[in-house]
Amino acid sequence: PVETTTGGVFIAGCVQGPKDIPSCVAQARAAAAAAAGPILKGEYAIEPLVALVDQDKCKGCGLCVEVCPYGAPRLVDQEVGQKAEILEVLCRGCGTCVAACPYHAITAEQFSDEQLEHELMAALEVEVK
Repeated sequence: PVETTTGGVFIAGCVQGPKDIPSCVAQARAAAAAAAGPILKGEYAIEPLVALVDQDKCKGCGLCVEVCPYGAPRLVDQEVGQKAEILEVLCRGCGTCVAACPYHAITAEQFSDEQLEHELMAALEVEVK
């Protein structure tokens, strides 16, 4: 297990816990191999499923920053105080920040309420008004 929850970040050896030298070397090789994969392909694909922040609704409370398991949201200084923004390269589109935002300022671009309603109604074979 050399991968972390952040894509492209790998750990090995004593970072995970106490280990002997042969184990550290083996994990270092595994981490290097895992990191080399995308490099050898010449490209690194990121998931297009990302959360979006409506800057007009965001109050800068920072709850999204606290709950995100991937560290994608961050607070940035703006003229009217701090507002959240999503670092797309870190966002996995899990929706944790969307569900946590008390101001409904964050949406999952690929899962709007309207899209989910249509999918649910189609699954139930009910006509959407």
